[in-house]
Amino acid sequence: MTAFHAAFAQALEGQSEPLWPHLTTNGAGPSAHTQAALAVYRNTAIKARIDALEANYPTVAQMVGSEWFRAAAREFVEAEPGDDPVLAAYGEGFPEWLARFEPARVMPYLAPTARLDRAWTEAHLAPNATPLNPGQAADAGLALAGIPARLHASARLFWFDWTVPSLWLAHRDPQAETDLSWRAEAQGLLIHRPDAEVHARRLTRAEWAFLDAGRKGLSFGAAALAAQSTQAHLDVSGLFADLIGLGVFDSTSIKSARP
Repeated sequence: MTAFHAAFAQALEGQSEPLWPHLTTNGAGPSAHTQAALAVYRNTAIKARIDALEANYPTVAQMVGSEWFRAAAREFVEAEPGDDPVLAAYGEGFPEWLARFEPARVMPYLAPTARLDRAWTEAHLAPNATPLNPGQAADAGLALAGIPARLHASARLFWFDWTVPSLWLAHRDPQAETDLSWRAEAQGLLIHRPDAEVHARRLTRAEWAFLDAGRKGLSFGAAALAAQSTQAHLDVSGLFADLIGLGVFDSTSIKSARP
């Protein structure tokens, strides 16, 4: 990036002074026309980021309404304009910022909801990977127990003490007949993209324990034990089969374990 481009980027963030030396002519400062044009450009850039933020956090926007969201989004954009030209990924810090945003304190579900919206975007943009299929798991035999239960690159896991997953799912899919109440009830959620579309699914404590062990780099055997510890008489084989069916494991670990 040249000095001019760096100064221009700062001007779009509201710090115009570094740009003025690049716009002077014969010692004269920038004209009123130039300053007005820069203001239009900056407003356009801000609007583009607000639009991107609203697109990237649709559940939050639906909960609070477009007017409230865009007003809050403008404050976020002013504070964190970002430097990534790919606006599809813009707003990584929005959930944490929203948790500190004073007008949102009366809505404690907003920040965790934003985390789930962000996870959906991350799953959507994650690199492609081939999920582990039942045939590969069967071929591995007993050796599977010692192989890392590596999760798909798009997988995002959550466990909340409140009904954030149900609330989020109800807004993402109004026809799912999910409970809209906000109450103290532990719930887990998986967001991933095993194919062309992003999927989201509530998780039981045993399912979450199995997947969380894989996220930590543990083997399939250790993950099975972690799931078993959450529930007496758990059908671990059935649980494992269901998780494989979701396409939540990466096949790379199976392939790399073969001689």
